[in-house]
Amino acid sequence: MEGDSFVSFELKELSNEVLLMVTATVIEDFSDEIPEFKRESCVGGWNYFIKERLTTFLKSLK
Repeated sequence: MEGDSFVSFELKELSNEVLLMVTATVIEDFSDEIPEFKRESCVGGWNYFIKERLTTFLKSLK
Protein backbone atom coordinates (compact mmCIF):
# COMPACT_ATOMS: atom_id res chain seq x y z
CA MET A 1 0.00 0.00 0.00
CA GLU A 2 1.26 3.41 -0.84
CA GLY A 3 1.72 5.94 1.94
CA ASP A 4 4.08 6.45 4.85
CA SER A 5 3.79 7.66 8.42
CA PHE A 6 5.31 7.19 11.83
CA VAL A 7 3.98 7.26 15.36
CA SER A 8 5.79 8.50 18.45
CA PHE A 9 4.89 7.86 22.07
CA GLU A 10 5.90 10.20 24.87
CA LEU A 11 5.39 9.56 28.57
CA LYS A 12 5.32 12.54 30.90
CA GLU A 13 5.24 12.15 34.67
CA LEU A 14 2.75 14.34 36.50
CA SER A 15 2.16 14.42 40.27
CA ASN A 16 0.50 10.99 40.71
CA GLU A 17 -0.16 10.21 37.06
CA VAL A 18 1.58 9.55 33.78
CA LEU A 19 0.45 11.33 30.64
CA LEU A 20 0.73 9.37 27.40
CA MET A 21 1.03 11.52 24.28
CA VAL A 22 0.70 9.81 20.91
CA THR A 23 1.64 11.70 17.77
CA ALA A 24 1.06 10.34 14.28
CA THR A 25 2.91 12.12 11.48
CA VAL A 26 1.93 11.40 7.90
CA ILE A 27 4.83 11.66 5.47
CA GLU A 28 2.94 10.48 2.38
CA ASP A 29 -0.86 10.28 2.37
CA PHE A 30 -2.57 6.91 2.33
CA SER A 31 -5.51 6.34 -0.02
CA ASP A 32 -8.89 7.50 1.32
CA GLU A 33 -10.42 4.69 -0.70
CA ILE A 34 -9.14 2.17 1.86
CA PRO A 35 -11.65 2.29 4.78
CA GLU A 36 -9.00 1.41 7.39
CA PHE A 37 -6.98 4.52 6.49
CA LYS A 38 -9.82 7.02 6.88
CA ARG A 39 -9.34 9.43 9.78
CA GLU A 40 -12.42 8.17 11.65
CA SER A 41 -11.17 4.60 11.49
CA CYS A 42 -7.70 5.53 12.73
CA VAL A 43 -9.06 7.62 15.61
CA GLY A 44 -11.39 4.78 16.56
CA GLY A 45 -8.51 2.30 16.51
CA TRP A 46 -6.25 4.44 18.69
CA ASN A 47 -9.11 5.09 21.15
CA TYR A 48 -9.78 1.37 21.37
CA PHE A 49 -6.16 0.38 21.96
CA ILE A 50 -5.27 3.20 24.35
CA LYS A 51 -8.48 3.94 26.24
CA GLU A 52 -9.76 0.38 26.45
CA ARG A 53 -7.04 -2.24 25.97
CA LEU A 54 -4.11 -0.37 27.53
CA THR A 55 -6.25 0.79 30.45
CA THR A 56 -7.49 -2.77 31.07
CA PHE A 57 -3.94 -4.13 30.88
CA LEU A 58 -2.53 -1.55 33.30
CA LYS A 59 -5.33 -2.18 35.81
CA SER A 60 -4.55 -5.91 35.69
CA LEU A 61 -1.01 -5.19 36.92
CA LYS A 62 -2.17 -3.84 40.26
